[in-house]
Amino acid sequence: MTSWDFAADHPELSEPEAERLIRAHGHDPDEVRQDLGERFTLTAELFAWLGY
Repeated sequence: MTSWDFAADHPELSEPEAERLIRAHGHDPDEVRQDLGERFTLTAELFAWLGY
């Protein structure tokens, strides 16, 4: 399964899931929240921000 397959199957993450994924990539969730705003938990948006 690719990251895009995962995003298609799970279009939105919970806040704790999104934060865990962001921290696992070495980033601060608050930084991502500032950049993405309401799109913070949208899987495809988050993956794009992380560089997938």
